[in-house]
Amino acid sequence: MNANELAEVLEDVGMEQKHYDTIQKAATMLRQQALEIQALHQILGYEGVAVGQDYLDECVAELRKAQDK
Repeated sequence: MNANELAEVLEDVGMEQKHYDTIQKAATMLRQQALEIQALHQILGYEGVAVGQDYLDECVAELRKAQDK
């Protein structure tokens, strides 16, 4: 399951629960992260650098933490 699929599941579940707004925000964040990771893959690909998905996920997580501070 990828981030976009998980976002869809969260939204479907959120329609039935009282925490709809929170689940909507989580789904939006997942989609944004998926786009950021895809952009990083493209940028690194243009530079001829091959990097694993796990490493990119860690980098995005660190960037998010820095933004939240």
